[in-house]
Amino acid sequence: MFNSLSKLLGDKFSRKDDLSKQIEIVKVFDVYREEMKNLFPEEEITVVSLKDKTLLIQLNNSVLANELRLREWNIISKINATMSKEVVKKIIYRF
Repeated sequence: MFNSLSKLLGDKFSRKDDLSKQIEIVKVFDVYREEMKNLFPEEEITVVSLKDKTLLIQLNNSVLANELRLREWNIISKINATMSKEVVKKIIYRF
């Protein structure tokens, strides 16, 4: 009788229009931010963009960038598993 809100929104925005793409990008940003909050709660990490399956991240220092590069495969796997499809292939870190 009642459907969940996520199912209704998913059905409504299942087309590959601009709004559904933006919703997908925001979900990816949220998953990445949550993962970073768990790994490095005190660091300032800014998600800049997602384009052509490449996630662009802004950091404060190169040491953190190197640490994240070591964990990159795990982070990408978690994002793609959460999204149930491949939305990120690589991550670029800028500082």
